Amino acid sequence: TIRMLGSAALMLAWVANGRLTCYWEYDLSSWDIAAGALLVEEAGGRFSDLENTDFDIRNRKMIASNGLVHDGILEVLHEAGAR
Repeated sequence: TIRMLGSAALMLAWVANGRLTCYWEYDLSSWDIAAGALLVEEAGGRFSDLENTDFDIRNRKMIASNGLVHDGILEVLHEAGAR
């Protein structure tokens, strides 16, 4: 299923605690995701930009996952034209 709750912070917290497998967004500001990025990484997940490089606070495109599905989700996003 695909869910959108309207809060990037909540979505990232849910990825960190395992409620969601992954979350991606195309246009977020740093204040929307900085704390969530830390939560995901500290929980053992992966957080990157859509090109699968280490996330940089200046990048507005991001994906967070439990780590197991990260590469597969990126592949599907690229096939759909998200870059």
